[in-house]
Amino acid sequence: MSSTMKRLNLALTSLLVFSTVFALEAGTRQGTDSLPSQQTVKSLSYIKSTSNGASAVLSYSELWELLNASRTYSKSVEILPRFHEPIRTRGETGISVFKKASPSVVMVVTANFKDDKITESGLGTGVIIDSSGDVLTNWHVIHGFETGIIFLKPTLGTEPDKNSAYGVRLVSESEQADLALLRIIKPPPGLVGVSLGDLSSIQVAEDIHIIGHPHGQLWSYSTGVVSQVRSNYDWQYADGSKHTARVLQMQTAINPGNSGGPVLDNDAKMLGLVAMSEEGQNLNYAVAIDVIKEFVSKALASKTRGSDTAPPSERGEIYSAHTGEGLSVVKIVYSNLISYTVRDPKGVPLEQFAESSDGDVLFGSKPNGFGGFSKWTFKPSSGKSVSISSSGIGPDLIMPGGTN
Repeated sequence: MSSTMKRLNLALTSLLVFSTVFALEAGTRQGTDSLPSQQTVKSLSYIKSTSNGASAVLSYSELWELLNASRTYSKSVEILPRFHEPIRTRGETGISVFKKASPSVVMVVTANFKDDKITESGLGTGVIIDSSGDVLTNWHVIHGFETGIIFLKPTLGTEPDKNSAYGVRLVSESEQADLALLRIIKPPPGLVGVSLGDLSSIQVAEDIHIIGHPHGQLWSYSTGVVSQVRSNYDWQYADGSKHTARVLQMQTAINPGNSGGPVLDNDAKMLGLVAMSEEGQNLNYAVAIDVIKEFVSKALASKTRGSDTAPPSERGEIYSAHTGEGLSVVKIVYSNLISYTVRDPKGVPLEQFAESSDGDVLFGSKPNGFGGFSKWTFKPSSGKSVSISSSGIGPDLIMPGGTN
């Protein structure tokens, strides 16, 4: 074959490939553009269905968890500017420990909602223990809250980066030891877990270092000493919960917001997890590292979720309808939200959106390969819109903005 013919064949092949790709992209754009609006979907004529609701991509509990994570973030963004203070360190050792361990310390934000208003909220500390995104905190930090998100430490300063919020799931909890293990749903690359120390290395009167968020002063440092190691120590919180564990008694400054923060030695190895203080007594306590190791080992082995914190479940009333373009829609009416799932004629999910009784709207598009949608937009009835990326069902990265 002549060189001229080869060039001609190559040109024709390139033209064919370009035309095919263009046609596919045009078809995709046309399919996306032809999707009915949310208002159109809501105004369809629905009939009662005998389906079991399997046509919905996300179930009630999954929608509710995603909705509350979005609400928590939306409200948190509004108040985050209040939480900042210059980092305080003391001495070369403290500076070294802080620089080494603080990137492993996170902020845990929890909230409960009623009528689109936060009825309860909490701010605590957590510590990353491995690159897989496992985060250790106190049981009392997350207990009783419907949802929670975490913020990673900013590279510079203490002002939280609004693009550093991540969805988490509860892996396991121990009320007795006041410990909880969370897992970042889609951990970012480069996470570094804190190094775990050993109980046998702890000496009474040795220096310790603590990082946390006392009274909302983010990523603050304090120092002190180990006063004693106490076995089978009992304590109780204001809610009546009772706890027993080996603890470190410490002489240091502990305030609300420090809970769940690491107690570190001079080598930045974790010796305990801050739990509580006795008001007016200058007595502060942390769950000891051997208790932590045993809890984490069992939690990672079983990977079970505490039954009393499982998300709510509802079946709802199911209705179906069809658009003029042949798309099928399943509408499920729950006690506090309505879900709509749109599918193409072959049953492939195209989008799902839910509207709560408070007027908040959660919209999912771009189906992923794990039974969910890769892109979500949350538009609250009041407050800031939120954009969410997801590689599965739950939220991976939560960000400000979203289509209005």
